[in-house]
Amino acid sequence: MRGLVKSKPFTKKLKRSSAPKTGISFSISNRRWRDQESPFMILIKKWGVIILISILSLILSIFLLKWTWYNPVYIIENIEYPEETKIEYWNTELFVLSSKFLRWKYYNTLRVWWEWSLLDWVRKDYPFVKDTHIDFLGNQTVRVDFDYTEPEYVVKLWDKKYWIRKDNVSTELDYRWNLWKSAFVIDTPWYLSWVTSLSWFFYDVDYNWYEENIPLIKEAFPEMDRFVYLAWSQNFMVFENWKMIYLYKEDIPHQLQKYQWLKNYYDAFYSLATIDLWSLNQEKVIVWWL
Repeated sequence: MRGLVKSKPFTKKLKRSSAPKTGISFSISNRRWRDQESPFMILIKKWGVIILISILSLILSIFLLKWTWYNPVYIIENIEYPEETKIEYWNTELFVLSSKFLRWKYYNTLRVWWEWSLLDWVRKDYPFVKDTHIDFLGNQTVRVDFDYTEPEYVVKLWDKKYWIRKDNVSTELDYRWNLWKSAFVIDTPWYLSWVTSLSWFFYDVDYNWYEENIPLIKEAFPEMDRFVYLAWSQNFMVFENWKMIYLYKEDIPHQLQKYQWLKNYYDAFYSLATIDLWSLNQEKVIVWWL
C-alpha cells in the first residue's frame, strides 16, 4: 500500500512582497500630516500668500503709474496764458503765482484732482478768480485760462479806475483790460484829484448801500450819463439829459418816487436844470430852471 501513495515534496514558502502604496493611501497619509500642523504654521502660510500677492500688486501698480499718470513726458515745465486771459485781466503777479504752483507737477494728476487746488491757491490773493482751466499742449507745456467774477461797481478817481468789492478791497484797473467794461461806474468830484487810494471810500456809505440802491437808481434814470459820489459826505449826483439830480443816502425809494411825481405832474419839468430831492425835507423838492 505504501507504493500507492506518493508523498508531496517539501517546498519553502516564498515571502510575498508588499504591494506598492496607492495614491489613496498617500493622500490619507498627507492629510494626517496636515492635521498634525499647528494653527500657527497655517496662519503663517495664509498671510504669506496674501503678502506675496500684495507685493506683486504694488509693483504692478507702480509700473502702470510710472508709464501713465507719472510718465515723465507729462511733467509741466512750460506754462502759457492765452491772449484772451491777458486782455481780460493782465496781472504778472497772478501768472507768476499760478506758474509757481504748476511747474514740475504731472499734468495727469492735475487733471484728476489738482485743478481745483490751483483755484484755491490763486484765490487767496485774487478772490475774484472764478474758475481755472488747464489744457495739455504736449512737449511738457500746459495752457492755463482764468474766468473772473466781473466787477459790478467801478470807482473812477480822476484818471484811474478801481474795482470795489464787499471786503472793502479795491483793485486798480488798467484801461486796456476788458474786465470792467460792462461795470457800473461811480464817479468822484474833481477835488479828489490828489487822492491815490480808496481806503476812505466806505467810511460814510458802505458797500451794501450800493448793492441795494444802484439797481433802483439805474431803473429810475435809464438815460443816466454819470453817477457821482460826493466824497466825504452822504450825497450823490445823477446827470441825465443835461439835468443834475441830487440824492441823499437815506430813503432812496422815496426820493425816486418824488422824482417821478415831478416828472409826471410838473409842467416845467423838462426846462429844469437842477433838482434837489432831499435838502429841505422828505416832502419837498428844490428845483432850478435853465
